[in-house]
Order: sequence, then C-alpha cells, then structure tokens
Amino acid sequence: MERPMVYFEDLNTPLEISMDDLESFMESDEHGAAHSDDVRNFEVVENVGSSIVLTYERHLDGQWKRSRTRVTSFPPYCRWIEELEGDLAGSRFVGVHRPDGPRIRVDIFGDIQCKGKGPEELRTYWLDVLAKSHQEDVAALRKFRSRK
Repeated sequence: MERPMVYFEDLNTPLEISMDDLESFMESDEHGAAHSDDVRNFEVVENVGSSIVLTYERHLDGQWKRSRTRVTSFPPYCRWIEELEGDLAGSRFVGVHRPDGPRIRVDIFGDIQCKGKGPEELRTYWLDVLAKSHQEDVAALRKFRSRK
C-alpha cells in the first residue's frame, strides 16, 4: 500500500499554564515520554544545538515498534518534529505555543503518513493520538505545578 501523506491541524487548544511554567516543564524530567504509556525505551542518540534525535518504541496497531525522531526546539514557543524511521517515517509537524493571558494556546499542524493506513483511517488515528497526548500533558502539567 502506498503511504499517503495526510495534512492535519489541531488549532487553538488551551493549556492552563504560563509560558514560563511551560518552559520549566519542558526542561524538566517530567516532560516527554515519561507521562505516556504509548511510548517507551527513549534514548537520546544525538544532541546538536537546538535539535535532538531520539530512538524509542511506539505502541502502534497492538505492537511495540521502533521509531526514530528528530525534535528541533525553539523554547518555549515552537517545536518542529520529523519522524525519521518507523511506521510514521516521513511525517513532519510543528507545535506552536502562544501566550493568552495566564495560559497558552497550542497549535499543532503538519503532514503525517503511516505504513498500512489509508488517508481517513490515518487522520482519525492521528487526531486520537493528539487528543490522548493532550490529556496526558494536562495531567503531567498538573502534577508538575503541584510540586512547584
């Protein structure tokens, strides 16, 4: 099956955290895969400038599958993510954090592809991933703020 590229966007999602607290959270050990049960065995294999390359396993279609991702950060406002290896290889997207008074707004958009998934199945799958990630982030942010 050809790997179709599907554009997605999830715009204007509120997070009840300040930009300063978000930056502290993103630099902490509590950020990242530590709060998700769909990824495991993270390892930073490259760290150059504002970019890191990670290898890890992602739970996808009932199996743990190896992935490799480059994340380029422009804290606290933006992250560019490129999937380099694995079923999502070739996918690329950006997350933008915008101040909105005492909280922030999050925009995530880009192109996603996945081995074995057609366009509509892929769009549904990815929007579900984003929704779950948001729920996990909210819980991790609450825990982080309670320790401050």
